[in-house]
Amino acid sequence: MSDTFELGTIPPLGAVPKMMKAIVIRPDREGEPIDSMLVEEIPVPECGPTDVLVMNMAAGINFNGVWAARGKPVSVMKMHPDEPFHVAGSDSAGIVWQVGSAVKNWQVGDEVVLHCNQSCRECPACNGNDPMACQNQRIWGYETNYGSFAQFSRVQPQQLLRRPKHLSWEEAASYGLTYFTAYRMLLGRGAMQLGDNILIWGASGGLGVFAVQLAKLAGANPIAVVSREDKAELVRSLGAEMVIDRREFDLNKGPSESRRFGKRIRELTGGQDADIVFEHVGKYTFPTSVLVAKRFGTIMICGATTGYELDFDVRYLWMRQKSIIGSHFANAFQAEKANKLMHEQKIHPVLDQVFNFEETAHAHQLMAENKHKGKMAIRVQAPAK
Repeated sequence: MSDTFELGTIPPLGAVPKMMKAIVIRPDREGEPIDSMLVEEIPVPECGPTDVLVMNMAAGINFNGVWAARGKPVSVMKMHPDEPFHVAGSDSAGIVWQVGSAVKNWQVGDEVVLHCNQSCRECPACNGNDPMACQNQRIWGYETNYGSFAQFSRVQPQQLLRRPKHLSWEEAASYGLTYFTAYRMLLGRGAMQLGDNILIWGASGGLGVFAVQLAKLAGANPIAVVSREDKAELVRSLGAEMVIDRREFDLNKGPSESRRFGKRIRELTGGQDADIVFEHVGKYTFPTSVLVAKRFGTIMICGATTGYELDFDVRYLWMRQKSIIGSHFANAFQAEKANKLMHEQKIHPVLDQVFNFEETAHAHQLMAENKHKGKMAIRVQAPAK
């Protein structure tokens, strides 16, 4: 057997080479993705009794790959100090290639998509509460190693979901992290209801495109915030009837611009404020999010791409009895329910660009510079079309 398999090919089912091609980050070159992420050959990780080895056909791009490349806000090397390198990537569609002796529900050859939550699977939180409360909960490909930007990934069997057969490998690889996160935010932690007004920052991005679709599917009213006309066209095609161009507002100017932004929301909704604010931008938008949520409204936050040290007028929070709720990815049950909607074609991936494996660093640089819309995917073993 060859030491490695060629990219873009389907080797003999279940044959495991000694080495694999991977996009590798190392401590001495942490920085912008274009400089930090390089193609290397590294050993294929061993598949233990409770593990599954997946051959990645395609992999999805997420902002946590940018964080991993930069080593900020924390170096991922600290999360697995015994491994002096990192393979990022928290979205994949692929083929089950090897299963551990204790794995019962999956077989070599199964076609799957992956969710990125890993947990201990043994504690009370994992068995009766919520695996997201597990003390050992980690995001695969960010807080753990051997993510999807490689020919093979070692994962837990509970991460596997059936691949929707109507989707290409690239489409199937593109949606997991952001879609399942949005599902938990709105239909789990946020308890979105029929008729709610949902303000969605970055509505044309990886999270936003799914928040718009979920809001429409649930009978809520998405208010989509975008920054370009082509992005406005995209969110309208997904069902958003209310669209705000954030270029019309300079939120760095403070409360006056936030109030003007809130006025624009009321113009669109017929005088109503947002029931739920879908937050993932952080420092730049959060003061406005707190201001524009209605009395007893909710600010749902799952990230902070513009900065995580937040400054806002807390009077609007307590005087109007609003709630701030943090949300982090999704558990396997929520991922399964969300994936069912994808199988039923009630939710659709929004894949904007597909890149070859060697272009992984370039694709992450586009995301770092906000020069993308929807989702981006990397072709790994999937043949080029």
